[in-house]
Amino acid sequence: MGGKVTFTTRPRERLEEIYDREEEIKQLVELLKKNEWVALLGSRMSGKTSLAKAVSHSLDSRVVYVDLIKSKNLLDVLTRIYQAIPPNVISRIKENFSFIGLGPVKVKIKQKITPKIEELIKSLCDKRTILILDEIQDVKAGINHLIPVFHRLLNTCPNLSIIFTGSEIGLMKTLLEQKGEQPLAGRNPVKITLKPWDYETAKEYLKLGLEECGVAYSDKEIQEALSILGTLVGWLNFYGVNRCVKPHEDALKESLEEAISIALSELKNAADKKWKIKALKLMSTGATWSELLEKSRVSTETLSNFLDKLERLYIIEKVEKNYVISDPVYKRAALRL
Repeated sequence: MGGKVTFTTRPRERLEEIYDREEEIKQLVELLKKNEWVALLGSRMSGKTSLAKAVSHSLDSRVVYVDLIKSKNLLDVLTRIYQAIPPNVISRIKENFSFIGLGPVKVKIKQKITPKIEELIKSLCDKRTILILDEIQDVKAGINHLIPVFHRLLNTCPNLSIIFTGSEIGLMKTLLEQKGEQPLAGRNPVKITLKPWDYETAKEYLKLGLEECGVAYSDKEIQEALSILGTLVGWLNFYGVNRCVKPHEDALKESLEEAISIALSELKNAADKKWKIKALKLMSTGATWSELLEKSRVSTETLSNFLDKLERLYIIEKVEKNYVISDPVYKRAALRL
């Protein structure tokens, strides 16, 4: 464990930039070499994008990265995939394609016929390719059209590996829990889950990064940063970037506000009703099932579904009899709802 740490605002793209995660790196490399499909799971800011990019670029493969964060609709998804395809591939196929289509949606590209979206992705099969679909759980519409595409590509494009990143909800849940005669039954992506660091690993990460940028720090400052921000690499990187150019108090304050803004957006997407907001606030300090049921005044099934969703988003966990928001940033964000 360990190595050089450099704080940066961009995702890491080289293995030497990834701190810790040796086991996850080894597992992902082995899976991609076997042309397996991988579901890289974890909360926002857990380092999924960096790990996916860094491992993919370390292999002898073409890498196509598609950012699906806050994708608006199916048309938006198709547009993003099309724009991510390398220009030399597009120029090779453009004489044959007039639209890139999927179900009811088409993206016009000024050519002649109307293939399905998998025909575009299959154009990447001429050589070893890794397609990264980042935060795919944000795809809110068109899942019923995407699943058959993935199924057909499994059988027709052996040179293609796909890394799906996201939380275990939304499309990730659809991909990973196929049953019966559903398209991916029996060929589910292999799951790798990125968990928050333990305290000592997070502390060492901050120390190495601050030493790298030549900043003098105290153990008290490190302890305060970890106490307030927790151990998710994304939050700690915010602090590191700021701390390299600002005093501790200013860096911590700005980093916390930036982190809360992201967490608050996640919570608002998950809690679209008053009773859900009330439940989240209760769980910021810990609440039992009975307390949540009494305060929310919904059915046991409705509450159970909501708690299951939050667990799949890695927002809450059950500690003995209490449901709690474990990340300190998310706790603060919940109290601002």
